[in-house]
Amino acid sequence: MKPWLLIALVAVSACSSPMVATNLTFGPDGVEANPTLSGKVGGATVTIDP
Repeated sequence: MKPWLLIALVAVSACSSPMVATNLTFGPDGVEANPTLSGKVGGATVTIDP
């Protein structure tokens, strides 16, 4: 497992209202997916975009 994925999973588990979004980009090289994790920690929204 990649280290950034492990850090992201730990961070999201500490959040309330965790969400995962996938941004799809269509280009000459094909489809590229960029996942974004977000959630609320202590009233602030935290977003992780690896």
